[in-house]
Amino acid sequence: STGAMPNSRVFLDIDLDSHREKYARAAAFVEATDLRYGFSSKELAELGGGEKQRVLELYADDFDWSGKGPIAIEPATEERLTIELFDDKAPLAVENFKSMCVGDKGMSKNCGVVYHYKNVKFHRVVKGFMAQGGDFAMQNGSGGESVWGKKFKDEKDGLKLRHDARGTLSMGNTGKNSNGSQFFITFGPCKALDGKHVVFGKVIDGFGVLDKIEAVSVPPGGISEEPSVPVVIADCGVL
Repeated sequence: STGAMPNSRVFLDIDLDSHREKYARAAAFVEATDLRYGFSSKELAELGGGEKQRVLELYADDFDWSGKGPIAIEPATEERLTIELFDDKAPLAVENFKSMCVGDKGMSKNCGVVYHYKNVKFHRVVKGFMAQGGDFAMQNGSGGESVWGKKFKDEKDGLKLRHDARGTLSMGNTGKNSNGSQFFITFGPCKALDGKHVVFGKVIDGFGVLDKIEAVSVPPGGISEEPSVPVVIADCGVL
């Protein structure tokens, strides 16, 4: 339609298996021990390939440091999911999601946690199905609420959209008109969810990241459907 506003876009930067923490640990090690071990720089990123291999060996043999946990000598190659939101189809779901990405609505009076997806994990990642996250309150699927402090209604145009492709973004719910902060991203078509969950966006870039998330998924129907390693939104915002 003429004069329609372009759809909003947001990003989620996904940290898999605490990679950022491992890299930060390696950087701190180099900065603290460069004189002792004769590194060519205090900056991990400036070291050559051979030196980086040495960092791994020296770290493993360093009694003070090795107990702090594993390290990574390269930053993650790809972290960003870029998502297009369907402003005209599900404006409430879109506004809620954008606010949760920016973190501009302050703290929830109900749970005392800031309305923000930053540092929130995907608590449920099921092979061939989807990755669900957004429970900023409890981090386990039992909590969360909208930025308005309560549940909001299903938007009819969003309910009409289908879960017909990999990367569909849809609202988690506990029945009709029970939308809060939880959302999921599909790994493939999910016909059974059509008409039951509000679709309000889709992944448009970063499908390699979605592949990496699915690679740590678990089979459906287990006691826990938590991924095999932590999958966390390290950063998020509006583009």
